[in-house]
Amino acid sequence: MFKFGKQPQSIDFLQPSYSPTDIWSTAYIWLTKIGKYLLIAVEILVLGVFFSRFILDRQDNDLKEEVNGKVTLLSNESWQKNAAIYENYQYLLSDIKLVKEKQAITSVKVSELISGIPSSLHLSSLSYSANKVGLKLSSNSLNSIKDYEASLKSNPNYSGVVFSIDKSDNEITVNVNFSLVTE
Repeated sequence: MFKFGKQPQSIDFLQPSYSPTDIWSTAYIWLTKIGKYLLIAVEILVLGVFFSRFILDRQDNDLKEEVNGKVTLLSNESWQKNAAIYENYQYLLSDIKLVKEKQAITSVKVSELISGIPSSLHLSSLSYSANKVGLKLSSNSLNSIKDYEASLKSNPNYSGVVFSIDKSDNEITVNVNFSLVTE
């Protein structure tokens, strides 16, 4: 395993101070020849780790200071309020996008319905769902109600027009229900 140098030949009949066949002496020789280089290499490695620790600690402290500065900035009350407002705007815009893409726009139809009501009739409520329309109107004149009924029934865009009239004192209340004809 290990090659040892040749022992000098001498006339001395005394035993040499070490015996290469003994395990302790073999270990001693190995430690003195090879082990010292390993020990030096380990010491250099330990010194390298020791000095690199200073560099890593400095970088860690710089990073902690930077993070603490940002935490201080983000914990500001006005910043938090602005962040909440911004988040609400984002939710609102995503809801608007969803409604825009998936919901049918009915404002034109509702506008036509409201503009078709004569000025002598007062609109109290309007309901519109799945092409079904419900109106609650009030008026003082029965003739304006009859004219409006005739115009709705003669319009080909409306079907199933139903009027229910209630009269109390001087005011006439009318509930109108009909369906829009889809093309």
